[in-house]
Amino acid sequence: MKALKIIAFALVVVIAGCININVRVTFPEAEFQRAADRIVDDVQKSLQQPGGPSSALPAQRHAASWSLISYAYAADDKEININIETPEIEEIKARMEKNFQEYKQYKDNGSIGENLSGYLEERTEGSSELSSSDRKDMRKLVQRENRDRKDLYLALLKANDRDASELPEIERIFANSWYGKSLDTWYVRYKDPEQGLVWLTKAQWDEKQGE
Repeated sequence: MKALKIIAFALVVVIAGCININVRVTFPEAEFQRAADRIVDDVQKSLQQPGGPSSALPAQRHAASWSLISYAYAADDKEININIETPEIEEIKARMEKNFQEYKQYKDNGSIGENLSGYLEERTEGSSELSSSDRKDMRKLVQRENRDRKDLYLALLKANDRDASELPEIERIFANSWYGKSLDTWYVRYKDPEQGLVWLTKAQWDEKQGE
């Protein structure tokens, strides 16, 4: 009987050793949100430079007061430093800053806006006013910027030893930043309970959050 117990225990140990146990580390959303805010500030830094739009600073004050996602803070959480300064990330940010200088005019005239997934999206209502040539140029810019944004999100995950499968979390986090740091007259997507996805100006969006 004793021998059988020893054999049974040995089998349990062997079987346990063959099982891969995957422990998912909690996604540090708050830390990534702060990193995303810094990056968006860098990309749109011309808004805060002398001669930039005077409405930039009031719009940015909303950034910390709302969120498309929610996250909890644990009292004993250790501070996590998110790496946002790798050569790859810096290269992508430089491209995005250049992109911003080109597509900002289309945000200003309402031809494009921010969507809930952290990317630019064409507004048919606004772009219909453009010439066919301008509309073609705008669409190329949107495609280029969205490629760069996805590259940035993936590079940010890689730089912090996170899995690419967490891309949706990063996309939502950056959507928070792009929304929060939009000018009041720029357009953002809003999921209306009755109408579904609609476009609102950032100022209108803020009013909705206060209802």
